[in-house]
Amino acid sequence: MLKVVLALLPLISILLMIFIFKKSSIFTGIVACILTTIIAISPVFHTSIELLPTPFIKSFLTTVPILYILFFGILLFHLMEKAGAIQKIASIIATSTDNRIYQVLLLALGLSPLIEAVSGFGLAVIVIAPILIALGFTTIQSSLIALISLCIIPWGTLAMGTIIGASLGNIALVDLGVGSALMCIPIYIYFAFLVTYIGVGKAAIKKKWLQILWIGLLLGGSVWLCNRFISVELAGLVGALTVIATLFIMISLNNKIHSNELFKNISPYLLLIVLLFASRTLTPIKDFLIELCTVTIKSYQFQLAVLYSPGFFLLLVCFFSCVLFRLNRATIFDSIQLTIHKCYPVLLTTFLYIVVSNMMSEAKMIQLLAFTAANSFGSFFVFITPLIGATGGFLTGSNTASNTMFIRIQTETAVQIGASPTMLACIQNVSSSLMTMVNPSRIALSCSVCKITTHENMVQRKLALIGLGTLVMIYLEIIIQSLFL
Repeated sequence: MLKVVLALLPLISILLMIFIFKKSSIFTGIVACILTTIIAISPVFHTSIELLPTPFIKSFLTTVPILYILFFGILLFHLMEKAGAIQKIASIIATSTDNRIYQVLLLALGLSPLIEAVSGFGLAVIVIAPILIALGFTTIQSSLIALISLCIIPWGTLAMGTIIGASLGNIALVDLGVGSALMCIPIYIYFAFLVTYIGVGKAAIKKKWLQILWIGLLLGGSVWLCNRFISVELAGLVGALTVIATLFIMISLNNKIHSNELFKNISPYLLLIVLLFASRTLTPIKDFLIELCTVTIKSYQFQLAVLYSPGFFLLLVCFFSCVLFRLNRATIFDSIQLTIHKCYPVLLTTFLYIVVSNMMSEAKMIQLLAFTAANSFGSFFVFITPLIGATGGFLTGSNTASNTMFIRIQTETAVQIGASPTMLACIQNVSSSLMTMVNPSRIALSCSVCKITTHENMVQRKLALIGLGTLVMIYLEIIIQSLFL
């Protein structure tokens, strides 16, 4: 019993630090690392001090690909923002129609997922909320819709959290991507109706319910198809652009759209899709890029194909954006500074949580917890899985951090109870991702942008109900899968 309690302490400390003591994620990570190390070398777990550097080195190597993608993803956002491209895309979307249902769907299921798919970090809220307010939506409506619009998070920052989850959970990336996308299809339909209800009301849903259903299904279906047949990294981008293109076709039947201006400002995203699509589907290009420059450290099972990683293509698109929008050195330097400022807390937090995960694995704590959970809950553990994922997403506000903390326990327990590790990994990935929108820091950001900080508690309560509805849908999917599959 003592051994199980000690194995749980690192995870409990993280929950207490964030939820009870309101400490920062970095401070929490440092405390958890120290505590995990002390427990690992204690007489209870007998981990040799000589093995302690291994989890730190592995964690650093795991963080390197995250840095590669995250830095250039956020840099691209800031470069386009400085060039005015983001604002012009938003303006074209906002002014292309006076139909408020189309406006909400374009922004919440189109533009926001597009920004989030490349940049992540909840940056879409900063773009979407002010546009909604400018269009005449109330500040409360704008805040809620902007937060729900972060629905593409499993594929945010080119699926970084899903990639890390697949790696740590020892699950094939395509299986985790496809399974997560399948789970998200009904949830995206739910979100389509939800943002329409919040922004326009029940009466509008009765008139346009078929179009709303179609857009939700289109986002989920295109994300699934991309995961299945093209690339997990591209899924968020493809899904968002499919929704935008479809809605513009629907709008253009009655309105004129400035397609040339839209094409120019959205071209960096289109170029990114072309580059990633070519590298993932054309075998000669893929083999050439992997063979040309791949860093391998066999002793730590680390491999990074420098020119095949999404980070390299984001770098190329950043150069393209600088040339296309004729950005000067001062603007580029300012964008780099802003990117560094946003990157380092995320990277440091992620590194610390990965250290905790690797240290627990090295000391056999995760295996112990998985064995205990299997004996305690048996096959019913599958119903605990969404709560674990949701807790991680809610507390950390990051799918990457949540998967780092919990996905190993989920997959190890699945093996113990004879369940599918892939299924539990998908439940973890989806519940974790979609509950990040309920994270207090995300809500604080949205309320700050909308200038309604005095109503933060009310927004938090409303988002908690929306998050509860999302969890109910996940549980329904689990029950259906248990009964019929």
